[in-house]
Amino acid sequence: MPAPTITLNNGAKIPALGMGTVFLDAGGDIQKTIDAAVEAGYRLFDCAAFYGNEEAIGTALKNNGIPREELFISTKLKNGHHRFDDACRECEKSMRRLGVDYLDMYLIHFPCPEHGLYTEAWKALEHLHKEGLVRTIGVSNFHKAHLERILDVCEIVPAINQLEFHPYLTIEPLREFMKKHGIVTEAWFPLGGPAVRLDGKDNPDKEALFGEPVLTELAEKYNKTVAQIILRWETQLGIIPVPKASSPKHIIENISIFDFEMTPDELEAISGLNKNRRFGPSGDECNEYWD
Repeated sequence: MPAPTITLNNGAKIPALGMGTVFLDAGGDIQKTIDAAVEAGYRLFDCAAFYGNEEAIGTALKNNGIPREELFISTKLKNGHHRFDDACRECEKSMRRLGVDYLDMYLIHFPCPEHGLYTEAWKALEHLHKEGLVRTIGVSNFHKAHLERILDVCEIVPAINQLEFHPYLTIEPLREFMKKHGIVTEAWFPLGGPAVRLDGKDNPDKEALFGEPVLTELAEKYNKTVAQIILRWETQLGIIPVPKASSPKHIIENISIFDFEMTPDELEAISGLNKNRRFGPSGDECNEYWD
């Protein structure tokens, strides 16, 4: 069964949980993964030009046969393409790779503040929206200072800010600021990042997170996994998690979270695990990916 939806500040409805596709199935079978996700009820697919798999994902979605109007396809502007004309061209390239004639959502992947061009990129996204190529526009990895600059110049307030978010990184001050402006949080690394780091070593922080007594006790109480407890906590906070999974077991597990509800005290206890611990790059980084 598809996930319930959240209404954004532009009136669009977005699924309350999506499928992350960052480096999805590198060297594997994306078609099988997408088929499993669609069958499990996923309709939001979170993509990015930087991931290098838009064409494969677009083909897999088309081969799956699900009607386009049932899907919510989101992708992101690659760093290094923040100039107005360049951003517009990059959006059209992503659409061609995905095989669609419109995007449900388009995000600026990183602000890259050293280059100071993200407000120009935002004007390009507003143009793409007015032209009907993109139905919802937003940003990713934007801190308060970056959002304030956007809000100073924008005609359209961002609908989404996709951020690293999990029990060890709850970014409450930023979320409060966004809430005042009607900007919804979408979560990458919603389960605390990969179990194995890029250097091939186990991620001790991920192991510690999944061993937190608050989470393991709630998992036992509700007969759910720790991952399901974390994802349900996020959706109950109004946050849209986009976990990546490739095994059918985890794909099904991640979306099977809407049949129970935790209490306010339990949600607060999970939020109390915050350590301001970041597993990935922040919005002030990633200038090195400028190309």
